[in-house]
Amino acid sequence: MEVAQRYWMIELLAFWEGQINTTPLIKSFGLSRQSVSALFKQYQEATGNDFVYDAKRKAYPIDDHFQPHYIDQTVDEYFDWLNYGKIPTFSNTATHSAQHRIEALARFVSPQVMRPLLKAVRDKTAVDCEYLSVSSSDPQGRLLYPHSFVKTAGRWHVRAYCDMRQHYLDFVLSRFQHVDYDGKASEHTEQQDTLWNTSVSLILAPDSRLTDKQKRVLENDYGMTDGQLNVTTRAALVKYTLDDLQIKTKMLEANPQAQQLVCVNYTDIKQWLFD
Repeated sequence: MEVAQRYWMIELLAFWEGQINTTPLIKSFGLSRQSVSALFKQYQEATGNDFVYDAKRKAYPIDDHFQPHYIDQTVDEYFDWLNYGKIPTFSNTATHSAQHRIEALARFVSPQVMRPLLKAVRDKTAVDCEYLSVSSSDPQGRLLYPHSFVKTAGRWHVRAYCDMRQHYLDFVLSRFQHVDYDGKASEHTEQQDTLWNTSVSLILAPDSRLTDKQKRVLENDYGMTDGQLNVTTRAALVKYTLDDLQIKTKMLEANPQAQQLVCVNYTDIKQWLFD
């Protein structure tokens, strides 16, 4: 692994989690504790970012002067590593690629918001927060018990039990104005979230208004069997899944080529759309 990749991981953990210790680096790099300590020193000398060990926290917390040099500071980068172990390659040699991808517009997510949320998810505890919804002109104070992060429609949400609404809801990370770690143990965990734990099958098919030839094109595109595609998702994510697939449920597009796919078992899944 390149030195730059090791520095990248140091920054990634420090920036998003607010602190760093040797354990995750030992596991990721296959190095001894002494070698990781030496790596910390090398990183500090190379970047000017200082870490001071906190014996109570058994970690090296960062301060407000911490300046990243290797990470891109997007929450996608952190979750790509956390969920898939994705580590970027660093090279001074420019390479040409014929592959191009249109990226969704990034939503800004503050590390000051993420740090207490990440800790609360791990500890199964609460956070106090101020959240600005589209329907409200002012931030509202809420006590939340978060349990999972999920990306839908190009933006990250946290799934949490809302003490004010007495219900499990999805909160867009970029809309938190302020988050404090509360530490109150949660009685409302992932196991109690019925919609999150309910599996739903969506049966998709080409729009019936298309010609047989057009239908066959779509069947081939999506690898359908007998003209249908089964997509399994969580009940809490049914609406997001259909939105991501650009499948309308309230009304059909006037042009079937714009609609392309429809949900065949709408009657079975409509209860999950407007809960």
